[in-house]
Amino acid sequence: MKFKMIKSLPLLLIAFVMAACGNNLEDDLSKYEQDTEELTQLNNNFNQQVGDMDFEKLEKMYYQEEEVDLQYLQDLISQVDKELVPLADDIGREAESITVENEDIKEAHNIILEDVKVKQDFTRQISSFLNGYMLSLEANDQLVSLSQSFITHQEERSKIIESAKTDEEISEMNNLIEVLNANSEELEEHSTTFHSEKSIEEKEQYVEETLLPLLDEHIDRINALNLSTSKTTRARSISLEMYYNYQNYFEERKSVMVSAEQLQETALDNVLSLVDTARTLDENYEKELESLKNEAH
Repeated sequence: MKFKMIKSLPLLLIAFVMAACGNNLEDDLSKYEQDTEELTQLNNNFNQQVGDMDFEKLEKMYYQEEEVDLQYLQDLISQVDKELVPLADDIGREAESITVENEDIKEAHNIILEDVKVKQDFTRQISSFLNGYMLSLEANDQLVSLSQSFITHQEERSKIIESAKTDEEISEMNNLIEVLNANSEELEEHSTTFHSEKSIEEKEQYVEETLLPLLDEHIDRINALNLSTSKTTRARSISLEMYYNYQNYFEERKSVMVSAEQLQETALDNVLSLVDTARTLDENYEKELESLKNEAH
C-alpha cells in the first residue's frame, strides 16, 4: 500500500500566510517598542551617567598611580548611591513589568533582561567597592594619626617621669610605672594572639571579646592608683589618654579589616568589566531588534 500524496499549497496561499506572519511581527514589534519606551529612556540615562563617571581616575588612585582625591571619591560615591543605584532598580522593575508574547521578540527581550541584571550587579558592586575603599582610606588615616599621638604622649610622659624629684613624686611614679608595665605585658601578649588569628571574623571577635575588655581593665587599674602629686596625676592623665587611643586603635583596625574584606570580595577590574559586558548586551539587543524589523518588512 502506498501513501497518498499531499497536495502542495498554492504559492499564492503561501505568500498570503507569510505576509500575514510578517504583519503580525510588525504589529508586535510596534507594540513592543511602545511598551519599552520608558525602559529605553531609563537605559539610555543609565548609560549616559556611567559614561560620565571618571572610572579611569578611580583606577589610578586605587592602584597608586596618582594621589588620592577624597573629594572626587566622595562625589563619586554620592552619585552612585543616590542616582545610579536607584536608576538601576527602576530599570529592573520596568523591564520585568513588560509582557512579551511573540517568541522572536521574547528572545530579544531576554537580552535586555540580562543586560539589566548586569547593570544592577555593577551598581551593587561598585557601590560596595567605593564605600569599602573610602572606609579603608579613612581608617588608615586615623591609624596614622593615632600612631603619631602615641609617640607624642609617650615623649611627654617620659619627660614628666624624669622630672620627678621628691620622694613622694618618685614613689608615686614607681607605682604608676609598675601598673603600666604589667598592663603592657598583658597587652603585648594579647596583641600577639590577635595577629595570629587567621580569619577576619576571628580577629573582630578577639577585639570585641578580649582586647577591648582588657583595655577597660587596664584603665580601671590606672584609675585605682592613689596619686596626689601634680606630676604623677599628669602622667596618669596622659597614660589614660594613651589607653583610650589604644581602644580607638583596635576599633579602627576592625574598620580596616572590614573594608579590606569588602575590597577583596569586589575586585575593581572585575567590577569595571561589567560596564563592557553591559555595552555588548546593549549592542546585541539593538542588532536583534533591527534584524526583527528587517524580517517584518
